[in-house]
Amino acid sequence: MKPGKVLLTVAATYSAGNRLPGREHFLLELARKFRWTRGAEIGVRTGRTLFHLLQNLPDLHMYAVDKDVSQFDSAPSGAKYRSRLTILEGISWEMASSVPDASLDFYFIDAGHGYKSVTRDILAWTPKIKPGGWLLGHDINFPAVNSAVRDTLGHFEVGSDNVWFHDPAQDYSQLKKI
Repeated sequence: MKPGKVLLTVAATYSAGNRLPGREHFLLELARKFRWTRGAEIGVRTGRTLFHLLQNLPDLHMYAVDKDVSQFDSAPSGAKYRSRLTILEGISWEMASSVPDASLDFYFIDAGHGYKSVTRDILAWTPKIKPGGWLLGHDINFPAVNSAVRDTLGHFEVGSDNVWFHDPAQDYSQLKKI
């Protein structure tokens, strides 16, 4: 199924009152539809999206990546999901080396919002995606995020709550290097 059709299907699920879902609900619907079992959230902050996915997807294992994990690691949810959660504390693009290549069904980038940070995250984390996996991120409405995604990936789609995603059928092996 093409990403545009996925977006329309997911958006139709939330058409009550013409309100589109927040990022955690949007990701949850995609995860259910494509049966994702392994992912990474890069830039976790308080863990709102992370814990929503773990709560609703009992077969999901997540990497939680942040330069400061204290905001979510001390939360009761952190302990509750510890067996399905790998925490990586440090610079987001540097933490990618801790994850095996071609091991993730998706990543969701919501860390540094500067051009170089977003570009480095995309370049570092994309090799971690399985063939047919999904590249997603947040805040495409930020000019630096938009430029970095466009310059690095060339094309993207936009879902609810300013979530960007890239066609999983694309070949990412020749990404532009900065």
